[in-house]
Amino acid sequence: MAEENTNPRPPFKDRLLLALLPWLVTLIQRFVGVTSRRTDLGRENFENLRSAGKSWIFAIWHTNVLYSPYLLRNLNTAVLISASKDGAYIDRVVRKFGNTSIRGSTSRGGGKAFKELILHLRKGLSAAITPDGPRGPALIVQPGLIGSAQISQVPIIPFHYECTRQKVAKKSWDQHRVPLPFTNFVCSFGAPISVPRNLTEAEFEQERLRVQNAMLANRQRCIDAAEALRKG
Repeated sequence: MAEENTNPRPPFKDRLLLALLPWLVTLIQRFVGVTSRRTDLGRENFENLRSAGKSWIFAIWHTNVLYSPYLLRNLNTAVLISASKDGAYIDRVVRKFGNTSIRGSTSRGGGKAFKELILHLRKGLSAAITPDGPRGPALIVQPGLIGSAQISQVPIIPFHYECTRQKVAKKSWDQHRVPLPFTNFVCSFGAPISVPRNLTEAEFEQERLRVQNAMLANRQRCIDAAEALRKG
């Protein structure tokens, strides 16, 4: 008796969209990138780790998920991406910009993805996590980021970007940033945050809040710098 095919081939329409949409997105992002300028704040926070051959975990708010693969391209960073259908498009974009992915989230395939992430970090490779994704609430760090840093003993680097010319999707839960051509990208890298290996439940929560506050401060620094450039 033939085995039932549990992974049927996607419909032609889905395969066509999966081929075309990531290509179109990366084309648009490269166009915006080459027409724009970039200002980095605190880039040495991650470059020092990179030059020393050490790994790190980029912590990126979901509001920045669109252009972070472009701005952090060619770093062989494993991005934690949802196992959903939409995640497949993001996965293609991430790979086109010279990074990799681990598929899963807190809601779908979380346990397996978490184990893969720890193994990846222990090999001395970097990773990127959106700690308030995929569904929010926005700007609230979920435990997965802290657990990853705690077990792997790899430091967290907050990352955020704002643009002098951008659209903000105000009706979306994450207030997503959409850069426009001829903008100035302001990219802010926070100081490395190391999470102790042994923590009580109360101490774990303190670390979660510490990381969250550092990410919020890094975000605000980025917003202030972009606003200063607009006025300048």
